[in-house]
Amino acid sequence: MKQKQLTLLLVLLSIIPSFLFAQRVGRRGVNPVNTTSSKKGPVYNFTLEQLQGRWQEIKRSDADKSELPIGDTIYLHFTEANKVETRDGTKTIMRGVAIIDEPGNVLIAAADIYTIGAVSATELLLLDDDGTVHTLTKKEIFWRETLGKNAVTDQVLDTPLDPNLADLAGVDWTVYRRRAKPGAVSNESFLIRYIKSIKDNGDKTATAELTFYSKDKTEVMPCTITVVKNQIEIKSGEHSWLMFVYKVEKDELIFGDHKTLLYYAKPL
Repeated sequence: MKQKQLTLLLVLLSIIPSFLFAQRVGRRGVNPVNTTSSKKGPVYNFTLEQLQGRWQEIKRSDADKSELPIGDTIYLHFTEANKVETRDGTKTIMRGVAIIDEPGNVLIAAADIYTIGAVSATELLLLDDDGTVHTLTKKEIFWRETLGKNAVTDQVLDTPLDPNLADLAGVDWTVYRRRAKPGAVSNESFLIRYIKSIKDNGDKTATAELTFYSKDKTEVMPCTITVVKNQIEIKSGEHSWLMFVYKVEKDELIFGDHKTLLYYAKPL
């Protein structure tokens, strides 16, 4: 009888480690994956190969699909098979490992963690834990990578146009680039991000919705735009900006002051 009990105990001890090894626990909140069900392991929805290259955030929305202002644009550059560079707005670049984690749609990019919503050849959707949706577009090169390299070919913007508010109306403009002289922008500066819903009143005035931000806050407020001699003045609450207009075309608006700070905007 004792011999049979000893044999049974030895059999159980040999089975238990294999059973425990087969139950691999994933991320918190994710069901364990039984890796013995298939020799190939779990099938992932996305791969790092799909993400290779440069991605820049162009839109941000909440869980209810309401658009949010972007004060810290996300840049992701997947440089090698499992390497990534990340940058938020003007913060320092972080370099680290890129991983697609279980259950197959979790992206770990250096110190950042997202859930991948969708990937195409030109668009990437990433979700934060709070439901914020980041829409990124594929780029051949980030505009900031050209700074200091294309000064010779930059347009000479020293002759402003006579502003015509009708040329600005009917388009929602998003600032995709700024060019500032040293010392022109500080942490206390309020910078324009979006000018939307521009309505020309026909008397050298217009109304619009303005999104602007400083170091620690973003504001969305109604504004008035007025032609003052050969400049436009934008007023929103206690804030105002007096600027020249250098270019107005269907695909680009350039405004500001070439001696201090220039804004480059494109249609949303």
